[in-house]
Amino acid sequence: MIDFKQQKILVQDTADQYSETLVDFDRSSVKRTWKKNQSYQLELTAANDDSLAYSILRNENSLLMGGQEYVIKQVKPDLKGYSNQVAITANHIYYESRRIWQYQKRAGTITYSIQDILHYFFDNNPYGFTWEVIGDFSKVQIENLGNTSALDALNTCVDKFNCVIYPDNKHIRIYSRDAWQKKVDKSYLYGHNTTTFSCSWDTTSIQNVTKCYGKQKDGQEGQYYFPPFIAKNSTSISRWGERPGAEISDERFTDKSAMNAYAMSTMQADPVTTMALTYDGDDQVLPGEVWYLRVEPEQFDTDVEVTGITDYPFAPDHKPEVELDNSVRTLLDEDIAQERLVKEAIKHNQLAAQEIKATNEKAVKAYDSRFIGDLYGTPTRLTRATGPQLPGYILKVPADNPDLGLKKDQQFYAATAVNYVEGLAEYVTGMLPVIPEIPKYEPATPTSDGLMSATDKVKLDQLKIEPVPELLMTDKVDGSIYVITVEKGEIKVKKGENKN
Repeated sequence: MIDFKQQKILVQDTADQYSETLVDFDRSSVKRTWKKNQSYQLELTAANDDSLAYSILRNENSLLMGGQEYVIKQVKPDLKGYSNQVAITANHIYYESRRIWQYQKRAGTITYSIQDILHYFFDNNPYGFTWEVIGDFSKVQIENLGNTSALDALNTCVDKFNCVIYPDNKHIRIYSRDAWQKKVDKSYLYGHNTTTFSCSWDTTSIQNVTKCYGKQKDGQEGQYYFPPFIAKNSTSISRWGERPGAEISDERFTDKSAMNAYAMSTMQADPVTTMALTYDGDDQVLPGEVWYLRVEPEQFDTDVEVTGITDYPFAPDHKPEVELDNSVRTLLDEDIAQERLVKEAIKHNQLAAQEIKATNEKAVKAYDSRFIGDLYGTPTRLTRATGPQLPGYILKVPADNPDLGLKKDQQFYAATAVNYVEGLAEYVTGMLPVIPEIPKYEPATPTSDGLMSATDKVKLDQLKIEPVPELLMTDKVDGSIYVITVEKGEIKVKKGENKN
């Protein structure tokens, strides 16, 4: 991990006359951002302490931090009351390669190695830039190379050779994909050392169909070693449909199979994946490392490459934000995880449907089992001289009821009793229910029973109300008694008397 005590920021003027350590700055504002082949910059906010370092925080001067140089490109003063501050944005010195300009142009379509391009733009440059190629690259065809900056040429290398550029100050290292990635024994585990995770897919740039042209035969215009053909990525087409794109023409190929394999490797046959997370662990995260990622709620696990890091070197509590790769492997793993989730969702829906069906059957059975009745009049023997009369009903069921042994519309009389026919007790003498006497309890005392026993009352009174000066605890193994107290903020434990 970064040694924060050793970290410091030097401010240096463009003529290398002055260099001083920056002291008065917002440590939480120092943000370093690196994204593979996209950006590499440093941001901070400094306060005016009348120092030399603050006075040279100006455009095109440099910040030196962590062994790397950043050139100030944006200076934004922020005056609030008596507080004078300035917000600084500085790009890595590598981007100054745009000052190298190759005015000559090589007309026509020519086959180049990556070294050919770097020599063409960087040889004898006056700014001290050097380069190094790490890994193996095939040659590619480029049309009208030149009349542009060295930085543009590096971007062309990224597009044509699928390389990774990672600079060390003015020494520019160009990696092949295989040489760039470093498998490490580290893991991102969501819910453990990773608190946030997001993933999105962009299908905008998918191409799975192209027309291929190989090498023409010498002196025979329009005659090729193999006829031009349409190359298709069937796997991508089965998933996304046909997505045609720009043709590929390469004079290196005289074999159709080799040309087809090259076309498959250059087309963007799958969506661009964007994944990001916040890493809360202690391991240092470095560009190009390949970590194991597991997001259990999404049933998602795969190996991922670190393609972007935003860290806060002077704020150790602010955890780094990490961006991850867009490999096809990640896409396939996500598909597998999504397929598992879909299967589980279908299973849950099927179980829910079964429960709904069973509930519906119960409801239908309950509805069919209800009783309906016809009024048949009031028996005269239940008639009082005055007041309301009790009606009588003949009951029947609207459907077959095997539980009662009744057929649909079969009529029957319900058995009655005084206890469960409302109002019937008024017509029958001597059948009124007897209400038992409700016992009366007095409050309990230590010497007499009440709502509780006297013994329980004594135990209740012995309970102590918190806070208490001490606690008695029994050793689970030998039954010894220990007294726990707090003395001047410290917890004390001493052995007490064993009452047994």
